[in-house]
Amino acid sequence: MDDNNNELRKEDLVFGLDIGTSKINLFAGAMNPDNTVRILCCGALPLKRPDEMDDVVETLQDVTRQLEPFIDFDVRDVYVGIAGSHVSSVNYKGLITLPTGEVREVDIERVKNLASTIPESAGQILHVFPGEYALDDQTGIRNPKGLNGRRLSVDVQVVTSRPNAIQNLDKSVTRAGLHVEELVLEPLAAASAVLTDDERELGVALIDVGAGSADIAVFVGESVRYTASLDMAGNSITSDISKSLSVPISLSKAEDIKKRYGTCRLNNLIEDETFPVPSVGDRGDVPCSRKLLAQVITARCAEIFKLLQKDLVKHNMDVLLNGGIVLTGGCCALDGIDAVAEKVFGKSVRIGHPREVGGVQSYSNPSYATGIGLLLYAAKQRRRDKRRETGKQISVSMKKSLQWFKDVLKTYF
Repeated sequence: MDDNNNELRKEDLVFGLDIGTSKINLFAGAMNPDNTVRILCCGALPLKRPDEMDDVVETLQDVTRQLEPFIDFDVRDVYVGIAGSHVSSVNYKGLITLPTGEVREVDIERVKNLASTIPESAGQILHVFPGEYALDDQTGIRNPKGLNGRRLSVDVQVVTSRPNAIQNLDKSVTRAGLHVEELVLEPLAAASAVLTDDERELGVALIDVGAGSADIAVFVGESVRYTASLDMAGNSITSDISKSLSVPISLSKAEDIKKRYGTCRLNNLIEDETFPVPSVGDRGDVPCSRKLLAQVITARCAEIFKLLQKDLVKHNMDVLLNGGIVLTGGCCALDGIDAVAEKVFGKSVRIGHPREVGGVQSYSNPSYATGIGLLLYAAKQRRRDKRRETGKQISVSMKKSLQWFKDVLKTYF
């Protein structure tokens, strides 16, 4: 734990909550004087029945109780990750005529708001990501402020979720005694922890392969160009293992086998290499082929990546990925999964480990990417809010100074 906890102020604390299909991670962080964030600690517990709200609430309460003694404060406002098939993204376009012939800040906000006006059937908005602007015939503009022209347009990526999914998530968090500060798209959060500036500049796809879903987001520069989710991930692999071995086994045993013996590197296995599998009852262990296990795992991983690749091609996103693919999430513990992805996508692939964030304990496992990313996202929001507040204070100060000067002129002249 952090030795400086006794110096913590409640207003400096930030919390990132990752409610996955198989586990809950709750990270606590503290804002430093330079507006960076450091990790204090993490509460983590397995989630046995993710489809039952009572179990989610109870586990979240246990995780909170696990965390609070180390920070000496109650956990309250949390940034919560959200992902899954109920999340979708659509491109919209906004176009306005410039009243003054010059692009002002108010014009930029107006065209973004116009592009973000979506039908109610599209769901509840989570994020709006502006892409590049166009001014008359000039395209590919990142910041049009101050330029002259007649018509300004922008393409935005609007990420939405089904309202009932948001309501249920918010209800679970509220019943656990917490408050949702903001819902954050999980790949967006994970990107804060694992992507480099060079990858973003070149264009990169982040794929978060967890237990319940494989979520993808395409980043170009500071903008998010595309997001999608596939309800096929680690649990699908576990289910395949449960059905494919020479003896019937439970999902929990299949999950343990996946973690202990699973690999995607078929060429590294000896032909007759086996591992023991407990049979039903007291009949003893049964030897099962590790090569068969690897074939089952590799086939499902390849299927997941092929479906994501097909989706990228369909939306013309594959041509933007000069920075390659970054994999993160719990499934990245599978040895050789990056090689499978590289073969499917035909691009360079690496495993995204969360970069070191100030703190005494290292959380470099890809399964922590979303939780750590939520802290970094929260810190970014805090910095943005502080800049806005500072801007308002400067504006008020200038107005007061101007009024004082006017009063002086009236008094003496």
